[in-house]
Amino acid sequence: SRSPLASSIGCPPFIGPPRRRSHGALAAVAEPLWGMSIDLEQVSVEDHCGGQLFTLRWEGERMVRAWMPPGHDLSAEPLPCFWMQDGQNVFRDEVAFGGISWGAAGSVMHLIQAGCIPSMAVIAVDHAGVNRSFDYLPVPPGDWGGMRQDMAAARGGNIEVYCERLLRGLLPWAEKRFNLSPDPKWRALGGSSFGGIATLYMAMLHPDAFRCVMIESPSFWACDGRTMQDVRAHAGKPWPERVYLAMGGSEYTATRPTAGAAGTQCDAFLTQACEECAALLAAQGVGPERLDWHVEPGAAHNERDWRRRLPRALRWLFGAPSAAENSAGEAFWSRPSPVRAGCAFELYADPSKLPQPCGRQPQVRLGFDSWSRDVQTLLLQPAGLPRQEAAGDKAWLVAMVVAPPGARDLQLVFTNGTDWDNNGGKNYELPVTQG
Repeated sequence: SRSPLASSIGCPPFIGPPRRRSHGALAAVAEPLWGMSIDLEQVSVEDHCGGQLFTLRWEGERMVRAWMPPGHDLSAEPLPCFWMQDGQNVFRDEVAFGGISWGAAGSVMHLIQAGCIPSMAVIAVDHAGVNRSFDYLPVPPGDWGGMRQDMAAARGGNIEVYCERLLRGLLPWAEKRFNLSPDPKWRALGGSSFGGIATLYMAMLHPDAFRCVMIESPSFWACDGRTMQDVRAHAGKPWPERVYLAMGGSEYTATRPTAGAAGTQCDAFLTQACEECAALLAAQGVGPERLDWHVEPGAAHNERDWRRRLPRALRWLFGAPSAAENSAGEAFWSRPSPVRAGCAFELYADPSKLPQPCGRQPQVRLGFDSWSRDVQTLLLQPAGLPRQEAAGDKAWLVAMVVAPPGARDLQLVFTNGTDWDNNGGKNYELPVTQG
């Protein structure tokens, strides 16, 4: 039967305040419905990844962490913004769960410099500590038949209120404080684990509030099937314009290696749930031009793996620029082109032209100035380019690189760890320009 929240998901889209009625499809309502006036205390500001990282107190020890790109001017054009859940884990390793963060500012900065995404802010909202599941889930998570006994007593049920507090409180405050665009087409929201479930519910409850959503490793095991039930019940209702959905192939066993056959079954359940969610989205109109989804073999349920996939998600959510700089038929190309000394760039490769026997991941080994500088071997990851940018059905692979100052040329070869493609012994080469 249809759940109470599934029924409530038919509510009108998020409604902005009257002063923003010029921003398109979002209808305006009377001021009293807006009515969540807040003011956050600034705790600190520091240089971080070329920009500035602000830490602001929201409630007690619950912080909002806002990264602004270099050169951001409060009097300039308002910035796009990527909002993230579980803010403690987003920027800095020393405060992240498990000691490894998403490294979000570094990835965003690299992609901005490479011209792959627009200059943008990242705002990460801390979870509520012991009340994390209460905020992020529609009902208590349960213990997954004993496989998650640590969650047996956890609360749930506040997701609708949490979404309202973000939309009616934090968003308008931050947009005014940091000069962020109030236009939903320049907003994206992302989260992982329980935060991925919260993001999925935001997408259903308020599909017009964010143009794009990133749903990483959502905890489909929680809530006794409630989440998938609500996704099914959402048929006929709108979704955000673009969705990124991902899951690791070893979500359970990678962190519980002694779980045995039961753990393997948990892995299979989660990957199948991700596939089912993608199929439901496709059936509800979120087709391949709007949905990028994948299961990464062997990947775990942690920030290390989400950090690796984040650039792909960002390219998809914020739309990579035209790939016209790629010459038809080339095995590889750079963005920007040509490569500039002292600057970040991305190296794209056509997987159909690389050595990659079954089970091996392509890599690029590269160096600058006749292999005399910054020699390194990098994995080539799925790029997540919008489908219309890829030639035919090819899925471009990519490596993120920084050219050292003063570099004159770039040499590279491709490998899968065993076989090599070195252009018949001549190596491949790209010019590097100055400045």
